[in-house]
Amino acid sequence: MVSANSVVVAVADKRAPGMLGRRAQQIVQQPLDGPEVRSALEALASCYNTPSDSTGVDSDLNGLARHRDVRGDMQVRGSQMDAEFVLALGAVEAAFAGLERSVDELDGQCSALRTQVNTALRTTAAAAEQAGALADERRELSTRLSLASDFLSRFSLAESDAERLSGSVVDSAYFAALDRVAATRAECQKLLGVGTQTAAHELMRELSAQEDAAYAALLRWVMAKARDLASDSAPVEPQLRHALRRLHAHPALLDAAATEIARARREAVGRSFVAALVRGGAGGTPRPIDAHAGDAPRYVGDMLAWAHQACAEEGELLDALQGPPVQGLPVQGQADRGLLAVALEAVARPLELRVAQAVAETRAPAVLFRIDSLLSFYATLFAAVRLPADSAFMATVHGLCSSAHARLLSALDALLLDAVAAAFDRVPPTLDAPPPLAALLAVVDDILRLHEDSIDQLSEPQSTVGGAPVADHIARMLDRLRTEAHAAAADDTALRAYERTIFELNVLAPLLDHAVPFASLACWHSAQEASHTHLADTLCRQLVQLVKEKSHLPFEDAEIQADTLVDCLARFNHCLKSASDLDVARLVARLADHALARTIAHRVTQMFVEEYAQLYARISSLDESKSPAVTALLLMPDTVATLL
Repeated sequence: MVSANSVVVAVADKRAPGMLGRRAQQIVQQPLDGPEVRSALEALASCYNTPSDSTGVDSDLNGLARHRDVRGDMQVRGSQMDAEFVLALGAVEAAFAGLERSVDELDGQCSALRTQVNTALRTTAAAAEQAGALADERRELSTRLSLASDFLSRFSLAESDAERLSGSVVDSAYFAALDRVAATRAECQKLLGVGTQTAAHELMRELSAQEDAAYAALLRWVMAKARDLASDSAPVEPQLRHALRRLHAHPALLDAAATEIARARREAVGRSFVAALVRGGAGGTPRPIDAHAGDAPRYVGDMLAWAHQACAEEGELLDALQGPPVQGLPVQGQADRGLLAVALEAVARPLELRVAQAVAETRAPAVLFRIDSLLSFYATLFAAVRLPADSAFMATVHGLCSSAHARLLSALDALLLDAVAAAFDRVPPTLDAPPPLAALLAVVDDILRLHEDSIDQLSEPQSTVGGAPVADHIARMLDRLRTEAHAAAADDTALRAYERTIFELNVLAPLLDHAVPFASLACWHSAQEASHTHLADTLCRQLVQLVKEKSHLPFEDAEIQADTLVDCLARFNHCLKSASDLDVARLVARLADHALARTIAHRVTQMFVEEYAQLYARISSLDESKSPAVTALLLMPDTVATLL
């Protein structure tokens, strides 16, 4: 009979590959007399111990018998358990057999699939290789796409920026897009510096076209906004100011925009000037400028003041349009002054017509001088604004200055001619300065006083814009008066030499008196003071010669004749006693300057006494001087000085 252990071992060997077989084999092969089993049996045998007698022999025998019974029972029980186990393992064996068949079937199917897979692998190897190449190519294309995207983002304009630049809305985003276009073009320019880059050239052409289109659209927007500036109170939008600054990089576009702005402002300024001339301010305050046409200086001054105020306002408007300096953009200078000049062009023609008419209708030289001073003053102010000299407005102002100055000089010359004709037609018997001369000098005083009041005494006198300073012309007029006085005295044959000199001194004295208060005639006054001194010296010499002639003394004789000496001395003594012919004070009494007359009389007396002292010495050295007649008539020089 086959034991259960052998069956189990056989089954375990047959299923050795499985985990269950390995466990069954481990249990079956475990020895029953091993230390562990023996220990278990001893523990179990202790349970069957019975009390023994005193000898202990029966106890030992009974114990052995019980051990044998137990062991036999255990073997029987083990055999039963083995049988039961074998029966149980039969079902397990059947299950394992079914499982084995299933595994075999699966193995066959796997073999078939393996064969099919190998066949498929052999047939799809080329496709797999192609798929790998395509994957590599895809990765390469993805890399290229990423690089291309980065390249385009750096060297081309984004679609959003392109749409914004092509739109009609100009705002901060529009200018930011323009900045990005400029930055992108700069990057492309760097790329062109590396070498021949076809793509870079194409990008540059595309960016240039986009930028040109954007600036053209910006110009159209600026010109549309510029038309709004034709109103008198047009606000300046910040975007318009920024747009103009942007156009500085494109001079042609800037010129077009500036021309449109200047045209709009020219129309606005022209309308405002005509309204100020004809209608005046709102509600009639201030009054129309034309209402003061009867007062030429005020009329001209009001028009020039309005033009100057308009110039300041237009300058502020242009400054507002220009705005603060922007980083990277040029700053305008002379171009803005040109815009200002164009804006004032509409004022030039009405101003020219009215000022020219006011000047033509004015006859008084003092009034003409006030007009000339106003024009010169405002011309200096306009020039200080750096308006171009060749502009229509500045040409008009300078032309008006020249015409007013010429009209003033013409009026002065006409007044001078009238005064010369009336004053120096003939010399008055009193040898006084002619009355028309006083009227002329009064006009000259008024003009010089206005001239002195209009200049800064602490600086050099300002020159007249329209011509030479009026003080120089007045100085030439005074020289002309002196020359005419000299000519009139020379032409009057009835006058003696000293009378001619007295007349010239009488004419020169008021000229000097009128020139003293004015610093602008200081040089002329200094020169004429020397002439006045020379005339006074000449008069002294003439009077001394006259007194010597009337004294009948032989001053000029080289040799004194004894037979005529007594007669000469007698006649001289008679003249001294009569106090007529030798009265020097009477001779200079017609001098207008009495202090000068006294001075000249004293000098003439001294000079004559000196001449007489020399003659006295000559006579005293003669033998004839010892005669009683000569001694009685020959007076001492001190006596002559006292009598004179």
